[in-house]
Amino acid sequence: MRQIEQEVDGELSLPERAALARHLAGCRHCAEARISHLEMRVAFARSAGEPHARTVPRPAIRGRILGLWMAISLIAGVAAGWFAHVRWGGPGPASLEATRATFVAP
Repeated sequence: MRQIEQEVDGELSLPERAALARHLAGCRHCAEARISHLEMRVAFARSAGEPHARTVPRPAIRGRILGLWMAISLIAGVAAGWFAHVRWGGPGPASLEATRATFVAP
């Protein structure tokens, strides 16, 4: 509990935070205790007059946004492949080995 309080206060070093995160990933009891501690702090802050107090914000990715970025990435990849093929061409009808350049050393 002491390390959880120090982590929430920002008093732990980076290696200590990493060790605590590894422990919290495997220990459900301590992870739930951390959540309870954060919820208590928010409740105390709200009762003290901070109506906008909240726990550590977690980023939320909406399905539509994720789908949009996936579609944009796919379109960009296809366009880049098409552009590269037009610019530099493909191996053509011959095998890939036949298209290699021959270097002659003097």
